[in-house]
Amino acid sequence: MTKYWFLMAALLLGAGPCAAQFKDGAAAKAALGGKTAKERLAAIQYLGAQRSEDATAALTAHFSSEKDAYLRVQIVDGLNVAGSTWAYVCAEKAAADANPAVRQAAAMVLAQKSGDKAADKILKALAADAAEPVRLAVVGSLTSQPGPSSAEIIGGVLADRKATLKARRAAAGALAGMKIPAADEQLLRHLSDADPQIKAAAVSRRPSKKKPAKKE
Repeated sequence: MTKYWFLMAALLLGAGPCAAQFKDGAAAKAALGGKTAKERLAAIQYLGAQRSEDATAALTAHFSSEKDAYLRVQIVDGLNVAGSTWAYVCAEKAAADANPAVRQAAAMVLAQKSGDKAADKILKALAADAAEPVRLAVVGSLTSQPGPSSAEIIGGVLADRKATLKARRAAAGALAGMKIPAADEQLLRHLSDADPQIKAAAVSRRPSKKKPAKKE
């Protein structure tokens, strides 16, 4: 899958109009309906760089009709979910996409909204995704957003025995690295985990016993 994305990127970036060739946003919007993926990619890059609600609204409207999964990923990758309502709407659509690479991209941008009740609900669903890369994206992205919500979602990955060992280990490492009470609470539930690496992460956050005061 990774080789496929690199190949697609090379093919699309190697030819076709570059984003700078559009005279304005209207021309770029029109190009979203272009017949070639190269033309649509250039339009996506141009509009994504604008960072305006108008441009993001155009990308959101185009997202559902874009048949190329690679281009859908490109749309999602540039979203400023924390600062744009349209970006959030697009990321919400991406989270339900049939392609796991698109869902992975959605997880990475939705982490910007960790702590928001609606976003957390979507992130919890992505944390239980059947595709390991999606789960890993949730864990990796929330690691940089330490807080009770992030800890709870990552803790769900760690507690899920159906998750791959790689995903569970990543979750344990992320919780240990947060060094906050909410993360420790999730991690300390696994002091007796069968996996040595997970157990070690839990032990690393176990409160040290206070030494008894010396009698004078």
